[in-house]
Amino acid sequence: MIDEIATFMADDDNDKLLSVKERERWYKQITIGAAGFFLAVSLAAINAISATRGSVIVVQSPQQVTLYRDGDGAKAVLTLAVRVAMINAADSSNGDVLMDARLTPVPGGPVFGYGGTMKPVFTDTPDADKCDVGARCVAMKGFLAIEQTDEIIDVPGGSVRGPYLYYPIVEWNCGEAKGKPSASCKQFANFDTAVDTLAAKPLSVRIDIDLFQDGKRQIYCTASALNAGYLKEKGWTAMSCETAKVTGAPWF
Repeated sequence: MIDEIATFMADDDNDKLLSVKERERWYKQITIGAAGFFLAVSLAAINAISATRGSVIVVQSPQQVTLYRDGDGAKAVLTLAVRVAMINAADSSNGDVLMDARLTPVPGGPVFGYGGTMKPVFTDTPDADKCDVGARCVAMKGFLAIEQTDEIIDVPGGSVRGPYLYYPIVEWNCGEAKGKPSASCKQFANFDTAVDTLAAKPLSVRIDIDLFQDGKRQIYCTASALNAGYLKEKGWTAMSCETAKVTGAPWF
C-alpha cells in the first residue's frame, strides 16, 4: 500500500514537472512570436515612413567662396562660385534633384541665378585651350575655372554630391528681391561696379536652394571685407567663410 502511494506521488510530481516545462515552452513560443510580430510591425512602419519621407538631404555649411573675372575690359563680368555639399541619407530608391539655387550677394539685395557647375583648378600654368569638350574655361595666372552649363545636379539615395555652383554677378543675370527697386541691379552692371559693391561692406552671401523632394534650404557665408584692389589686379581671389550655417531642414 505504501509503495503504491509513493508511486502515485512520484507520478504526480512528474506530471507537475512536465506541466511546468510545457508552460515554459508555451511562454517561450508566445514571447518569440510576439517579438517577431512587433519586429515585423516596426520594420513595416519604418519602410512606410521611408517611402513617405522620400529623400533626406543634409546640406553642409560652405567653407569658402571664390570670385573671379570672366572676360576683359568693359565687358568683363564678376563670377562668384561656392561649393554646395549635399548628402542624401535615404536609401538608393529615394534620389533627389536640385531644382534651383539663387544667390543674394549682399543682404537685402537682388538675386542672381546660377549659371551651372564649376571646377576650380589652382595651377601656375592654366591653359584654356585644353578645355574639355562641352566645357568653358576661364584662365588667369594661378587659377583655371572649368565651367559646365547644361548639367542636371542629382543626389541619388545614399550618395554625396559637392558641386561648385557659379553665379555671374552681372546686371543681365540679376533678378529683383522682394520690395527692392529696379535700380539695385545697376550696382552690378560690370566687373568693376560689382566688385566695388561687394567690397563696400563685409562679405555676406546667401544661397536659397530648392530640392525636388526635400524642400528648401538657406545657406549663409560671411567673411571679412573683400579686397577690391587685389581682385581687380589678380583677377581672382578665394575667401574663407568666417561664419557659415544652413537653415530650413524639414522637421520630418
